[in-house]
Amino acid sequence: MQPPYPSPTATWRNDTYAAIDPSNADLSQAGKTVVITGAGSGIGRATALAFAKAGAARLVLTGRTESTLQETEKLVTESHPKCTVSLFPASVTDESEMHRIAKQIGHWDVLILNAAHISSPAPIVQTALQDWWADFETNVKSVVIASQAFIPNAKPGAALYTITAGAAVMPPAYTPGLSGYLTSKIAQSKVVQFLAVENPHLFACSVHPGMVETGIFRGSRADPAMLPMDTAELCANFLVWLSQPKTKFLNGKTVWANWDVEELEARAEEIQNSGTMTWGCEGWPFSPAAAAK
Repeated sequence: MQPPYPSPTATWRNDTYAAIDPSNADLSQAGKTVVITGAGSGIGRATALAFAKAGAARLVLTGRTESTLQETEKLVTESHPKCTVSLFPASVTDESEMHRIAKQIGHWDVLILNAAHISSPAPIVQTALQDWWADFETNVKSVVIASQAFIPNAKPGAALYTITAGAAVMPPAYTPGLSGYLTSKIAQSKVVQFLAVENPHLFACSVHPGMVETGIFRGSRADPAMLPMDTAELCANFLVWLSQPKTKFLNGKTVWANWDVEELEARAEEIQNSGTMTWGCEGWPFSPAAAAK
C-alpha cells in the first residue's frame, strides 16, 4: 500500500513478505542465542516463533507471567523441536533478577527488549503519578538495567533492539493523554543512540512494530477501525531481517517495520551517513540567516 505517513520507502508493508521471511536461507539465525523480554504474548511471542523458524539454537524468554511464557514455549517446541527454550519469569524492572538471568545464560547474539508499560491515558495534571512514572520505569530504566546486565556478555556482532512507538513522532495534539508513554519511548530511543555509540561491537536499533493490536495498543484507547493495522509477524520477521551484517547502516537509528527492506537497502549509504532516523530538535541546526531573524 501507499505510505499513510511520511516514509523513506515508497512501499508500506502491513504484513510479512518474501524479503523478510525467516525461512530464507540468507536470514538464517543458526547457532544463535536470542533473548526476548515480554515474550508471553503479542509481538514477543511472534518474535520467538520467527527466530525459531530462522534456525536459532536457543531462545531465552522472559516475562512477568510464567503461564503465558509456557504457552509461547509450547508453540515454539511443537513447530521447531530443535530449538532449545529457557524460561525466566521476571520483571524487567527487577535489577537483581535481570543480572541473575544474564549471568546464567552467558553469551548471547540478539537481545530484544520488548516489554513495555502504558499508563492510563489522562492529562498530565490529572494522571496518577505512580502509573505515569511506571512508563519510565519499564520503558527507559529497564533498558538501562538490561544493558548493564547483558551487554558485557554480548558476542561480537551482537544486536540489541528496543520496541518503540511510532506515535512518538506526532504532535501532542494528535495524541492527548499519552504523555507518559510517548515521552518515555522518545527517551528509550535516545538511549539506544547512546548504546550504539558507546558499544562499537554492538548493533543497536529502535524499532516501531507498526499498529499491532496488543495489550499496549488497547491501553492507548486507539480505535483499530480508524488505523492501518499490521500483523505481529511483520515486526517479528523484520527483526530477523535486521539481525544480519548488511543492516548495520541502521545502527543507532529508529526505524519502522512498515518500511520495505529492499528499498531501505537501496538507500543504505545515504542513511548511514546522515542524521536521519535519529532523535533531535526539529529545525536544528538553524541557518545563520534564520537565526538572525
